[in-house]
Amino acid sequence: MKSQAPAPKSNLIQMMMIGAMIFLGFQLFMGPKNNQDKRNSAEQLVDIQKMNAELRDIDLQTAVRKYEQTVRAEGKSAGKSREEIDADVMQGYVLLADATLKSGLYRTHLKEEGKAQTDYGYKKIRRAYDSFKPKFEAFHKKDVWQKAVAVAPTEGRPQTEITPEQIYEDIKGELSPLAESQPVIGFIPGYKLIDTLVQATGAKPWLSYTLAAFFLAICVRAIVWPLAQKQFIWGRRMQQLQPMLKEIQAKYKDKKTGQIKDQAAFQSETMALYKKYGLNPFAGCGPALIQMPLFLIVYQCMRHYEFEFTKGYFLWIHPGSTKFLGLNLAPNLGERDYWLVVVYGISMITTTLLMPVSDPANAKQGKLMGLGIAVFFTISMFFYPLPSAFILYWIFLNILSTTQSLLVHRMELEPLQPVASEAGGVIPGQVVEKGAAATGAATADLSQNPGCMSGGFMKALEQAQHRAQAIQEEQGKEDKKKK
Repeated sequence: MKSQAPAPKSNLIQMMMIGAMIFLGFQLFMGPKNNQDKRNSAEQLVDIQKMNAELRDIDLQTAVRKYEQTVRAEGKSAGKSREEIDADVMQGYVLLADATLKSGLYRTHLKEEGKAQTDYGYKKIRRAYDSFKPKFEAFHKKDVWQKAVAVAPTEGRPQTEITPEQIYEDIKGELSPLAESQPVIGFIPGYKLIDTLVQATGAKPWLSYTLAAFFLAICVRAIVWPLAQKQFIWGRRMQQLQPMLKEIQAKYKDKKTGQIKDQAAFQSETMALYKKYGLNPFAGCGPALIQMPLFLIVYQCMRHYEFEFTKGYFLWIHPGSTKFLGLNLAPNLGERDYWLVVVYGISMITTTLLMPVSDPANAKQGKLMGLGIAVFFTISMFFYPLPSAFILYWIFLNILSTTQSLLVHRMELEPLQPVASEAGGVIPGQVVEKGAAATGAATADLSQNPGCMSGGFMKALEQAQHRAQAIQEEQGKEDKKKK
């Protein structure tokens, strides 16, 4: 069977998804490639210690990555044990974390004294935490976590030696109060928002923090429900339009090659069909794009509450957990749990399989793409330290989204009705009320006009005025006939 030409909206979403997957995959698995440093590890370490004393945390990021490459290459050649290599590498990362923390504290003091308008301190300390947390997950149960590293003293932090455990706890201690007071995107009290949900059920470790994630998912879904409803109904309407779209495709398809013979005429007739039934082929993209800022805001709110989530537990996520089938179990909802990531992946795949399709001709292709995206994002979560509470929130959100989709799919929709003739006037034979009601009907039609949806407000307004005039003229003719 020869493939059918996909709908414009399908093409757009597929291109966006493929582009996003390629970009994220490149960033995740390829990463920036640094030029090889020809110096040995001892010489590089001296340079790193100098950068630490000068608080050059940005330069240290590149220098430490190069230092790690050199240390591992030298250690392999010299036959060193893995523990010895890890201890040498840890020196560089402790110096980086120490310099980033000190630089962040300095920036915070400048903001408090009114000498700086922008608070870069929180961002720097957050970066120190995010970059050093993977070291905690990998080494906090090993001897290297207690091995002291020499650091440059400052007025605020006079110590000359510090262990990985100490610098990690210091970073958390400085970041926690800043996260509590720092607003999300400048004005949203993210910490207080989540804390209100937790306190509503008494801040109980085995209940409140899980319920907070669930309540947050309900609140977010309630906000986006009308937009998602329109998106799902739009998908149902597109299903109703498919037989007519297939007729147009068959009309312009070359029987030998299976390709569209006249793309311009095909697109023109297709768009005319959308216009005839008042459907915008790109309307399904809008609600999805509008939801993205809300997703990012919720993510930041939960990051601000990350340290409080360490007090919450969920089923197998508790302090007594260790490993299950080789995967680490998180001690609390503030840490990453690999099995919860697996559950999230299963929920994503289930959502994809249950989600109704708007284009039956491309149903298989759409399902495969959805499964690919679900698998990709699940794998990416194994490399990024997301709090378990946030993954739990995503799982709840997936369940609610799937429920809404299935409810819409069970709804009985009326057959498609033309809203405009191909010439742009009203459909002959439509019953329209007289006088002011005619203008009201035209105004109501304006709200469904795809021109409004795509930004052509003035053009749509002009069309509505012409339609109102046409309705009144037609009504006048009917009145004359009656007389």
